[in-house]
Amino acid sequence: MKRSLTIFLVFVLVIFSVSCGNKPTPAKEKGPVTIATMIDSEGAILGNMMILMLEKNNFKINDKTEFGTPDILRKALVSGEVDLVLDYTGSGQYYHTVSNTDDWSDAKKGYELTKKLDKEANNIIWLEPANANNTESLAVTKDFSDKNKIKTMQDLAAYVNSEGKIKLITSSSFSENIKGLRGLETAYGFKLSGDQLVTLASGNTAEMLKALSEGKDGINVSLVYGTDGSLDKMNLVVLSDPKSIPPVYLPTPVLRGAIYEKYPEIESILKPVFLSLTIEKLRSLNSKVAFDGKAAKAVAKEYLTSEGFLK
Repeated sequence: MKRSLTIFLVFVLVIFSVSCGNKPTPAKEKGPVTIATMIDSEGAILGNMMILMLEKNNFKINDKTEFGTPDILRKALVSGEVDLVLDYTGSGQYYHTVSNTDDWSDAKKGYELTKKLDKEANNIIWLEPANANNTESLAVTKDFSDKNKIKTMQDLAAYVNSEGKIKLITSSSFSENIKGLRGLETAYGFKLSGDQLVTLASGNTAEMLKALSEGKDGINVSLVYGTDGSLDKMNLVVLSDPKSIPPVYLPTPVLRGAIYEKYPEIESILKPVFLSLTIEKLRSLNSKVAFDGKAAKAVAKEYLTSEGFLK
């Protein structure tokens, strides 16, 4: 009897040890990583995509999406206050001084130049960008376009030079930039005076396009971005720019070198997501937040699930 009991206890212990040995070891949590974006729908959506993908891969995240204006976001990244941001390749023109800024009007050259300069100067790493040019353009309402036969930057220049009534709402950075309004004026041969401009400190085009659609203070031209959700909903004409003056702005995950060295897998986690994005997809996603009132995180999760990145 004692022998049978002993055998039974040994059997139980063996089964218990085997079952314990088969228990999956919990994945080690990584981070924390602080993710921040600018104050706009696209930043909030893409920032939340980065958060969801890294959380899926056991990263602890500090969420600082919609953190601030471009200059505030950049300072926070350089100082180490935040670790991973959503930025745009063409913004390299503001961060570094070079003799020739034309490279930023080319998607590949602009990306490679920004990546190289930021790595050398700040140990900041630019990952794989989305192939969706969020470039700066000027837009008018369809009624204004039809009435004045304005569809291109040449048409707008001719209208200005014939003393047509015009008021442009834009950001201060675009109005002062040689690759922005100043570059357009030089390339197409027109000049806007101070009383023909309404300049805002931020680049939030939602506010600009609202003023354009309402004709507020005589505004009939607005700065617009290539992936604006407004373009899916509002009756606007984006003026073509055959000379490609403003730079190419590809949305890109950008992170501090110290974080990249510690967690190089972040690159492979985010790369397929950004490669899946197109200008049409971003317009649609932005529209869901800006016009349909959906939460950015819900829109991000819905997209990642539909594309097979999340279950």
